[in-house]
Amino acid sequence: MEFEIKGNQYRTAKLGVFDQLKVSRKLLPVLAGMVADFQGIKAAADGGDIYKSLETALPKIADALADMSEEDTNAIIYPCLSVVSRQHGKGWAPVFSQGSLMFDDVDLMVMLQLVGRVVGDSLGNFLHELPVQETAGQQ
Repeated sequence: MEFEIKGNQYRTAKLGVFDQLKVSRKLLPVLAGMVADFQGIKAAADGGDIYKSLETALPKIADALADMSEEDTNAIIYPCLSVVSRQHGKGWAPVFSQGSLMFDDVDLMVMLQLVGRVVGDSLGNFLHELPVQETAGQQ
């Protein structure tokens, strides 16, 4: 998937199945408290711009990430950023390598948007299938 953020072109690949499992195990507890926000994103996706809605939800996601341990945060962010490339000249360069961002102008909001796009692209079908409300007998 290709997209633009702040005038830069980015390209993402899907996470491998084992990275999808690792990321979803760390991310699902965070997402559980944001079901209402995701219903709003779904509504926007059905009739509007999902990425604009994601930008609205990203500050809440950032707050939730702030409450996570560094290890858990890295378990989400590192695999996601590892599949992102940025157009650099006539080619594409990795955004993230060996635990470091490769571009100085990638700030927190850009980084979270990149992670959000990877999560949406790689886990979207899985997250879409999750129940949005408890059913009888479910804890």
